[in-house]
Amino acid sequence: DLNRRRLKVVEFVSGLEQAMISTAAHWKIDAGTDPANRGVWLNGNKLGSVGITVRRGVSFHGLALNVNTDMEPFSWINPCGLNQVRMISFEKHLHEPVSMAEARQTLATHLAEIFGITLTMRTAVQLCECL
Repeated sequence: DLNRRRLKVVEFVSGLEQAMISTAAHWKIDAGTDPANRGVWLNGNKLGSVGITVRRGVSFHGLALNVNTDMEPFSWINPCGLNQVRMISFEKHLHEPVSMAEARQTLATHLAEIFGITLTMRTAVQLCECL
């Protein structure tokens, strides 16, 4: 709930980007932002995206960080509506796969730190039980 946290949408998006940048830094990947386009960038290639909608202060959707992602399908589309954008992943940049469990935990840690929250990891089954 962004209203309860007194966060503006732009601050929330910037926090999501910073969490992805900090996660990349865990693997010594020097990612950053681009003043012209949202998301996380590495040497002109897009490493992470943010796609949210906010209704009554509650955000839906979130972020996508390319860890061990197959990059070929991105060549079939204009990612984020941007022409000539090349996508990149941790795996492609590092020339080796990254542990998804470690990437998830690292990202969760950075999200918790940035937003001052405590996260509890849940399986898909546990999430369904909460509904």
